[in-house]
Amino acid sequence: MSKTLFIVVVALCACGGGKKKEDTTGGGVTIDPNATSGDTTDRSGSMIPPEKMDEITRLLDRKRPTVSRCLTMVVDNQELPKGSRGKMTLGITISPSGKASKVAVIKSTLESKKLEECVIGKINEIDFPQIPSQYETTYAYAFEAIQ
Repeated sequence: MSKTLFIVVVALCACGGGKKKEDTTGGGVTIDPNATSGDTTDRSGSMIPPEKMDEITRLLDRKRPTVSRCLTMVVDNQELPKGSRGKMTLGITISPSGKASKVAVIKSTLESKKLEECVIGKINEIDFPQIPSQYETTYAYAFEAIQ
């Protein structure tokens, strides 16, 4: 029995046997619940609902056949060679009324001003949904002319 008691005492001493002290080094993060960003404007009413964003993307998708005819026109006018292929990325700003207020070519692998003008014109024809605030997005069209 004294041997068992001795083992228990040694085990208690080895693991410290006392209450662990609290860490007071201050390494944690303190969050002030009363802090503000300085901007108290409620913008929740001007957020674009996800279903409106999806609708805008679907409308741009549906315009692909019409936009692809722009390349056909440019190739037929011999401004680009037959078999031309490439990609055009557009920056599009849609106004709350649902009209494209700004459309610009951000990047294009096809060098043709006529192609850019045609594509921008086709995007400007789209009747987008009415939205609570201006919406900026990008969209890419891929082109391939049949030889």
